[in-house]
Amino acid sequence: MDKMILVVDDEPLDRGILKDMLDREYDVIEAGDGKEALGMLAQHKKSIVAVLLDLTMPQMDGFALLEAMREDEDYRSIPALVLTASSDEAAELKAFQCGAWDFITKPFHKDILDFRLKNAISRSNLSAFRQLTYIAEYDVLTDIYNKEKFFRQTKELLHANPDQKYCCISFDINRFQLINSFYGTKEGDRMLKHVARTLRQEMEKRHDGSTYGRIDADIFVFCIPFKEAEKVEEEIKELDQKIRDYDLNFDIVITYGIYVIEDNSMPVGTIYDRSRLAARQAKGKYINSYAFYTEELTKKLETEQKITNEMNDALKEGQFIVYLQPKYNIRNNRLSGAEALVRWKHPKEGMISPGTFIPVFERNGFITRLDYYIWEQVCMLLRKWMDEGIMPRPISVNVSRVNLYNPKFVEMLCTLTEKYRLPRNLLQLELTESAYTDNPQIIKEAMSRLHEKGFTVLMDDFGSGYSSLNTLKDIQVDILKIDMKFFEKSEIRGRGENITASVVRMAKWLHMPTIAEGVEEKEQVDFLRGIGCEFVQGYYFAKPMPVEEYDRIARENGVFEDRETEEEGKRMMAGFDSRLEKMFSNVMQAIGIYEYSEDGLELIEVNNAFYELFGWEDRALHSDNLMEVVRPEDRQLFMETIGRAARTKGKAECEYGRLLSDGRSIWVRIKLKYISHVGNKSILVGSLTDITEQREVEMELSRYRTAILNHKTEYGKILVVDDEKRNRDRIRAVFEEEYEVLEAENGEAAIGLLKENNYEIDVIFLDLAMPVMDGIRFLEEKKKDEGMEEIPVIVITSDDTSQKQIQAITLGASDYIVKPFVGETLRKRTRNVLESKRNLEKYVHAAKENMKKV
Repeated sequence: MDKMILVVDDEPLDRGILKDMLDREYDVIEAGDGKEALGMLAQHKKSIVAVLLDLTMPQMDGFALLEAMREDEDYRSIPALVLTASSDEAAELKAFQCGAWDFITKPFHKDILDFRLKNAISRSNLSAFRQLTYIAEYDVLTDIYNKEKFFRQTKELLHANPDQKYCCISFDINRFQLINSFYGTKEGDRMLKHVARTLRQEMEKRHDGSTYGRIDADIFVFCIPFKEAEKVEEEIKELDQKIRDYDLNFDIVITYGIYVIEDNSMPVGTIYDRSRLAARQAKGKYINSYAFYTEELTKKLETEQKITNEMNDALKEGQFIVYLQPKYNIRNNRLSGAEALVRWKHPKEGMISPGTFIPVFERNGFITRLDYYIWEQVCMLLRKWMDEGIMPRPISVNVSRVNLYNPKFVEMLCTLTEKYRLPRNLLQLELTESAYTDNPQIIKEAMSRLHEKGFTVLMDDFGSGYSSLNTLKDIQVDILKIDMKFFEKSEIRGRGENITASVVRMAKWLHMPTIAEGVEEKEQVDFLRGIGCEFVQGYYFAKPMPVEEYDRIARENGVFEDRETEEEGKRMMAGFDSRLEKMFSNVMQAIGIYEYSEDGLELIEVNNAFYELFGWEDRALHSDNLMEVVRPEDRQLFMETIGRAARTKGKAECEYGRLLSDGRSIWVRIKLKYISHVGNKSILVGSLTDITEQREVEMELSRYRTAILNHKTEYGKILVVDDEKRNRDRIRAVFEEEYEVLEAENGEAAIGLLKENNYEIDVIFLDLAMPVMDGIRFLEEKKKDEGMEEIPVIVITSDDTSQKQIQAITLGASDYIVKPFVGETLRKRTRNVLESKRNLEKYVHAAKENMKKV
């Protein structure tokens, strides 16, 4: 026999009685207390199918043993049945809370013992079977299909619908390993669960056939019907937004790869691989972080592999060369420094564009070696000019975001400047806007150390992505580089110019110089000069050029010798103490900049999201009275909130009703922060959020709660058969929140109620001693009636004789409880009975279906 029962009792006589009863069907091993039992469990855990334990024992009692078994994954699924000679309701309840499966009352009756033990083992086996099935098909962490199950389900879906077109979409979280590294694996797991939950919710909304699962680590995939590319893009954006609505101080960027399936008989593995290949092409994109698979991707992959194969030799042979793109002060059109860029001068291919090799190097990590190489080349160049007696203008170098996670990053830069004896303000550092939002805490620490060492930091490509202005609040940036994509023509005349002017004005409040990059036309230069932008960079003045050409231009224009201009450049392009608390709260939200004084309130500037939230014709943008858009009953609250933020020079917020230009009204939450003051006017930044849906949900919930109090929802029905009203009332109190409770005073009345309700009763609680028709007679009649036969019956009686228990079980009772009972015991026994009934129905149904297939 490979089925083992562990009996834990400090009384040898009781252990002997149990062993005699069980040793024909089981191997029985014994322990005198809980401590000894744990040793037995560790030794025989694969063979033990149940534990029978007393509660009162020396060293470790039964409660402690139950707790220990519940906390250990190896023992949690082993049924633990408590042996007791008392009717202590408190002890019985505590045992259930500690993990007990059932109770067996002393003195023991073999048939009852066998009945309870087999029920418990049967439940345990079903649980183990379900667990094995679950592990084989589901990802344990996220509770969605694993790779193998997703592949099988997708194959079945495609084969069953040969005429339906589908697409496979895989996605992953950029730099997910950083979440684990800096927030811990628990936070990483919580993030993955959030992604899976969001994916499941989106897929369960569909009724047109779809599959989804987690493939590995942070990689997820789903397969859905394909109609048109625009529809798929909309669905991805909706999913992406919901995933990104996650409470973590980390810019979550998801990359999606889409493969439109051409042949439904294609292996799912190949389909998935093509979606991953497409996802690789979307890496680094912050506007559209998705890509469709094309045949050109395979060719591109070959090109990338060739680049990878040649990059190390190229670095050793000096094929990477420095180009410089000048920066100009537009107040006097004088040269004020340059940005160092890299070019690859291939011996066979000629000049290779950075757009071709930089993304590859960022993905494979080679970018860190190339960055360092360029930094050193620039340091050597600066040192050369200084050795010639020239004081050069600052040269800025690009810093890949990967370097920011290198703990020796700052030390490496300091070593270079010390090696070449350079003032550190000459080597400026440019980081892209997106690098700041990946992990603000890491960047904040790196920026702090760089400033301590005397370096100047520029934020590059500001405005090119959908990141948050709020990142500037805690990160020390010295100079802002504005991406001229803000200036691109839009459907709304002047919109780009207004945004650019707002950013420059905001930077001035922070005493932060601005450099506009990508400037190509005189019109742009004139505009930038008019709004107060200090520096420009772009093809209008100069393209990126070899070092020799930059050197010639600088000498011809007398820049190196112009000490006054050089000092001005140092003042304008060196770092400043940033008052970064005075920034917008979030560029993704609707933002308004307000001027407030006793004379009134004025809206100065708004961002794109403000227009998107309130509309282009919003009255607040075209009226001298901002209160026109605030619901009359909320105007006093609104102005008090504005005044409080200005008066305390801090923060304030409120919720108010806002009137839109089309006549509709919405609920808005405004969060205000004091920035500065100009004369007697306070400058405030307000972030505005539409909370209409939230308010409507709250109102709906309120109505629902009211309805609940006035109307009882029917979940199911139970029938209590007992001639004593107090007994019926006690059972009703246990279940009335979950079930409609019907009552009968004897078996005959119960049969009548069952017929009236078309036998739609979930469970019957039956007393045995009753007039007219007692419980035993009722059980006999129940077996004769097909309508009643399948309804489970739990006997609740004061008759605790073994003979009566055996008689009731023989007649079909599902369980037998002796009065007085504990409410929690009754609830748990009832749940067990109903679960067993449902499981049996499932297996019977499955067996019938299998028989049909045969």
